[in-house]
Amino acid sequence: MKSELLQLLVCPKCQHRLESQSADQLFCPECGNKIRVEEGKPLFTSVPATIEPWEKVERGPERGTVWRRSNWQYLNEKISKQPADAKILDVGAGHGDFADIFEGRHYFSLDIFPYPEVDLVVDLAQDIPFIEETFDIAVLMNVLEHVYENRKLIRNIGKVLKPGGQLIITVPFLLKVHQAPFDFSRYTPYYLTQLAEESGFRVKNLDGYYNTLYLLNESLGNLWQYSIRPNGLQSFIAKGLVFTIQRLINGLGKLIEPGKIRPYVQEANPAPVGYLVVLEKKA
Repeated sequence: MKSELLQLLVCPKCQHRLESQSADQLFCPECGNKIRVEEGKPLFTSVPATIEPWEKVERGPERGTVWRRSNWQYLNEKISKQPADAKILDVGAGHGDFADIFEGRHYFSLDIFPYPEVDLVVDLAQDIPFIEETFDIAVLMNVLEHVYENRKLIRNIGKVLKPGGQLIITVPFLLKVHQAPFDFSRYTPYYLTQLAEESGFRVKNLDGYYNTLYLLNESLGNLWQYSIRPNGLQSFIAKGLVFTIQRLINGLGKLIEPGKIRPYVQEANPAPVGYLVVLEKKA
């Protein structure tokens, strides 16, 4: 366990400071609550029996889908502007897809599953094991859509952020269901704005990632996989047409503007791949 992490933890039952009783247990001297530690990770929340952990995929600024790459660009830009001593909390960090951005910083990561890359296991919609107003920055990178109790999560994150602290969120909008059965929502700017206001935040930035060609390619992939009959002449003709359309789209991509992150209010196209948001905790 990171030595600095223990200094930030409190008992989720009584909010008293925790002590390290042994290598495999934290202890609350106030209420007697005991927290199991496995492989250096405090386990505050039980891992859901239905969750299927996903394999690590190498991520980076030039890896993954265009949506993932836009996330990297956005987060890297926002974090690079933060003071060197800022405390950062990565909620739902998984395998640490964006951990390289936080290298050399006061960075702490959590997830509901004990992935090797996370510092502790907790569902912040249930328990808050941190001292209030500890962190300068919290991030939710493609996480909010997987949390059913999203309002409670945002409010709880607000409790551990300092006044003026920022919550950076990316959420897909036009993206297929993924990580089933834990994929619950797609959000509009109106919902995100109201969620922020109800949770003690204000919207500092609300951007969209717009890439029409990406959406066309996704639709063609669905057409190929689910709508073409498996055999026969009609199937042969349909596949030939899809192939031709695909080549035309690829050619079109060389002639038009590529996908970009733009402020939502300045964009006439209401169909982004996803939204990228910065919320600021009200004083």
